[in-house]
Amino acid sequence: MAKPDEEKDLTWEDHLAAAIKAFRKEMKEGRGEMFPEEFRMHRRAAQREMLLAWRSLLDARIEKLDQAEKEKSTAKATRIKVE
Repeated sequence: MAKPDEEKDLTWEDHLAAAIKAFRKEMKEGRGEMFPEEFRMHRRAAQREMLLAWRSLLDARIEKLDQAEKEKSTAKATRIKVE
């Protein structure tokens, strides 16, 4: 337990961090009461959509890299006549 003179040394960031920690703990313990099932269902769907969005972004980038590698490997040297 903190002594009264130690509490004076806490910054507002320390107090804010403690409040956030307490809030998160309270939210975890009472999660079932606060968020209805419909909310949780939509949140899961939104998370899935975000993951699918990232997948499409990654797939497009991988395809672009594969295409560049393919073009690089099929490029042929051109013979130039030097006089």
